[in-house]
Amino acid sequence: MAYASLVSLEHTAHLILDHHKYSISADEREQITSIREYVIFLIPFLENLPEKASRLEGKIRDLANEAEDLIELFMWNLFQKSWDVEISRVELEGQLNRVREKIGSITGDLMDDRICNLPAAISSSIVAASGKNDVVIGLDEDLLAIKDRLCGSSKLEVIPIIGMGGIGKTTLALNAYNDSLIMEYFHIRAFIQVSQDCSAEEFLTKLLASIKLAEEKMLGEKKESGIAENVCNESVIAEKVYKRLKGRKYLIVVDDIWSTKAWDDVRNIFPDDRNGSRILLTTRLSDVATYASSGSPLHEMKFMDENQSWYLLKQTMITNGEDCPPELEDIAKDIARSCSGLPLTVVLVAGILSTVVKTQASWEKIAKNVNSVVDGQVDKILSLSYRLLPHHLRSCFLFMAAYPEDHKIKVSRLIKLWVAEGFLKRQRGHKSLEEEAEEYLEDLVKRSLVLITSRKSNGKIKSCSLHDLVRDMCIRKAQEEKFLLTDKYVLPYGRKDERRISIGHSRFDEIRSPTIHTILCFAKSVDGSSLAVVVTFRLLRVLEVMHYRDSLPPQLFELFHLRYLALSFTEKIPAAISNLENLQTLIICSGQRYTHVTLSHLPLEIWRLPHLRHLIFPGSYALPIPADRPTLPLEKLHTLTGISDFVCTERILEMMPNLKKLGFSTSVHSFHNLANLHQLEKLKIRSFSWEGPDLAFPTTLKKLTLVGVRLPWKDMSIVGSLPNLQVLKLKDNACVGDTWETSYGEFPQLKFLLIEKSNLENWVTEKDHFPRLERLVLRHCWFLQEIPDSIGEISTLELIEVYNIRNSSLMESVRKIQEDQQSYGNDALHVRYSQADEFIR
Repeated sequence: MAYASLVSLEHTAHLILDHHKYSISADEREQITSIREYVIFLIPFLENLPEKASRLEGKIRDLANEAEDLIELFMWNLFQKSWDVEISRVELEGQLNRVREKIGSITGDLMDDRICNLPAAISSSIVAASGKNDVVIGLDEDLLAIKDRLCGSSKLEVIPIIGMGGIGKTTLALNAYNDSLIMEYFHIRAFIQVSQDCSAEEFLTKLLASIKLAEEKMLGEKKESGIAENVCNESVIAEKVYKRLKGRKYLIVVDDIWSTKAWDDVRNIFPDDRNGSRILLTTRLSDVATYASSGSPLHEMKFMDENQSWYLLKQTMITNGEDCPPELEDIAKDIARSCSGLPLTVVLVAGILSTVVKTQASWEKIAKNVNSVVDGQVDKILSLSYRLLPHHLRSCFLFMAAYPEDHKIKVSRLIKLWVAEGFLKRQRGHKSLEEEAEEYLEDLVKRSLVLITSRKSNGKIKSCSLHDLVRDMCIRKAQEEKFLLTDKYVLPYGRKDERRISIGHSRFDEIRSPTIHTILCFAKSVDGSSLAVVVTFRLLRVLEVMHYRDSLPPQLFELFHLRYLALSFTEKIPAAISNLENLQTLIICSGQRYTHVTLSHLPLEIWRLPHLRHLIFPGSYALPIPADRPTLPLEKLHTLTGISDFVCTERILEMMPNLKKLGFSTSVHSFHNLANLHQLEKLKIRSFSWEGPDLAFPTTLKKLTLVGVRLPWKDMSIVGSLPNLQVLKLKDNACVGDTWETSYGEFPQLKFLLIEKSNLENWVTEKDHFPRLERLVLRHCWFLQEIPDSIGEISTLELIEVYNIRNSSLMESVRKIQEDQQSYGNDALHVRYSQADEFIR
């Protein structure tokens, strides 16, 4: 994990060199500058470092970590004003010089040794030339859907099948390819497997060979020359392929394609004679699938349920010439359940069961160790996706090993953690580190390594998780790379060189490593005495303890390098918070609804944290008003939420000029100053009366939530005029009056509209008043008579959701809209009803 270590070291070196508070000598500055220059060279070079240079990568990682630890330890001593700071300086000069020389030596070696080849491919695909199909369990609907698309329109269509390794993409493609009806439907078929390093010439040669083999089978003859006919070059092969396909209805299966370039190299050899030809491709990468499909829908593979897993296990054993004894069925079902819905694992386990003694003891042993008995074979497949990750994504992926099994990872926090860890290179330009991190996560999703568990109202990822087998691989890799240690691998006395640890207990005193930078604690309860031990971790950057129920120990505020602090806490935050001057993120969770928590005032010293990016509270803290002169603005602050008794004075908002997300409750109704927040994108206001019309919003706003504000419906024109608003949530009588009448030109970009707990009776609108609306949610709209028919005519509308409604006239209007749209051929509009008391966030 050299890349992450180098990026983090560059951050730290930049911090000490640019910060006026650190008094360092000319020699120390020269050494740190020299190390930073080497790092700046190595980072882009390492992005292309091949797998077989991994031994050298390990040396770079260890040296980068050592250099960073030395610099951070020195900075800590300066902060503490320790009596031995001069000795530390003498030691620093010698040790940094030694590290600098070693990094310089490696840099020189790398400049002379540029290895460019990628590792050989490992494929989970099945050799298709044999024509043998795998057992198809749980794929009936998938197979019907693929066959339906194969026999559809006359134009040439690319049909992508996407999913993680081992989920059954190749099995599905192979069964469609060898289906008797499909064989009769197409004049010529070819099946080729593509590795990640496959050249265009190799691709074309394989395709030509497959076409010839198909022709020989069709004609019932075999040429003496076989399929190894020599051809001159790539263009000659391409011409031969094109001529063989021209004028014929063909089906080409391209299995396991890894890049858009591989598709670009061959896409033009497939003629479109508008005769119903098809190209079926499988891939783990959604961006490759989307690129090749040119707008055609992607077919995404799903995990099997428990019944499908059990049936596949039983049928695979029968295929292998074995059967499951009735007395062992319950154990076998447990084994199938442990395979986590991944067909490859089920098939591998079935193979193992077919070879062992059919006794309860032997099968119970397998049931307890399903992952370990198939690790070697599954790991080859899943590890390929990891090995092909760009270096900048590896650390982000491995960090996810910290989360417990089946844990829904909150993306907003994950991104803040990545930033605090220093995984992202400092950006030049308009894109923030958090925005870059969001793109990293989307990339991991596209590579089928991360699963989306929920999305936000704006379509972005809200929570995610790892498949059990991917998580096991992730944990192993994190340990092998000396990146992160979890409970699964924690030794009784820890390890000396560990940097990150994830624990499910509160025994912090068992962590022995002096180099620890990150502690994520998922224990159900942690007290003050346990937390006080963290002072021994002088280099700690990240501390998350979400079940803490005690006062904050003073030792916590000695952690000078702390960048991320997340705690469950309800008491007063002390002035000593200002000691944490490198703090980027402070998250306080009360563990209960804020209306039942005593209001606390944040210390004035909160304004003395220059690196703050995110302040997130449970609604029980009030922000202090800064003094007139001495306080500098928090220019890096992007998020401020959960603040009580907030006053939108010009002075306060000037102290936070770059806010992107703001959430507060207030009893003072003077909001016109909000228009001065020119970076604000998300705003949530909670209030319980309206004294308007002192209301204005910045034009940059993309998401607005109003709770209990009691704004007259006629004043919603102020909101409707916002040019970039995409999400609008109106809760708890956010607007009052019996009629809402909209106008043309309002809500030009609105995609999501929620009205919850409202006394609205009449809604007067037209379809062009919400020209881009995609989702409409109504919850507890007790008196609303109907949804206007024109809402159903909005071309972009995909879903109407009505929750907990006992209003028969409203329900009838929703049904009428759906029926009318279906009669017009609009099957894209869906309607969802629920009597459950669900909550839309």
